[in-house]
Amino acid sequence: MNKDKEIVDVTIEEFDLQKHPKVLKEFLTTEWDLVDTEHFGEVTRLYSEKRFIYIVRNEKDSKIMGYAVLETNMGVATVVSVVFKKTDNIEDLGRDLLKYIIENARQKECHVIKLETGTHWKAREMYEELGFKIRAILPDYYGEREHVLMDMRLRGGI
Repeated sequence: MNKDKEIVDVTIEEFDLQKHPKVLKEFLTTEWDLVDTEHFGEVTRLYSEKRFIYIVRNEKDSKIMGYAVLETNMGVATVVSVVFKKTDNIEDLGRDLLKYIIENARQKECHVIKLETGTHWKAREMYEELGFKIRAILPDYYGEREHVLMDMRLRGGI
């Protein structure tokens, strides 16, 4: 026997979450547990995305040399951006910052860390030296240039 589904009128709205951060609060507190259990077999309550910024300062004058942004969500850490001012030791600074972020992601109990970078950027080689693996090629991506999606297991597996 085929039951007819009830047709429900709905409206669809766009919200800027920076301006309206609590728009989903009521829905998530009542509905997410049901979805969480269906997808993960338990209520994880780890769905809340968190964002961290790491700043590299010159010890002599305290000026900012660079920064990185990391987001964590459900045990997955994503390096959103890494930006440095031009300097002779940029590779060393970048490597030190990434090592710090990787260890920090482990302490936050993340099981994987991922990032995107330009295929031919020098940073890609450094990421590979640190243990990141290319998982996907992203043709015509940012600025219509080829990028790669890379990740590294922080615990278990490869």
